[in-house]
Amino acid sequence: MLLAKRLLGLVLLTLLGLALHACTAQESFQNAEQCAKVELGMSQEQVRSLMGAPTGDDQAPDGGRTWSYLFGSATDTQPISIVFGADGRVSSKQCAPQAQGDQRPDSGS
Repeated sequence: MLLAKRLLGLVLLTLLGLALHACTAQESFQNAEQCAKVELGMSQEQVRSLMGAPTGDDQAPDGGRTWSYLFGSATDTQPISIVFGADGRVSSKQCAPQAQGDQRPDSGS
């Protein structure tokens, strides 16, 4: 009986880990897809509407901001960064190399 409970616990823990990985991969794919749609000159409100809340928000000395978003897995992350000038508009973006929006990040290509 005790062995069966431990085995069941291990199976449930493994399934939970797989589910969390799938959520992270899905969020990464969505971020990659949306990053490709960000255009220079967009406002912070437009980017937030398109990509959602950033996972990181750093202020630059010039008054601008850099928003970062999740891309990759827990062991292999690459930043997606949206840089805003002091005027609050996108001045540049850095999408992960695979962030073309046409492939999931875990597809191996």
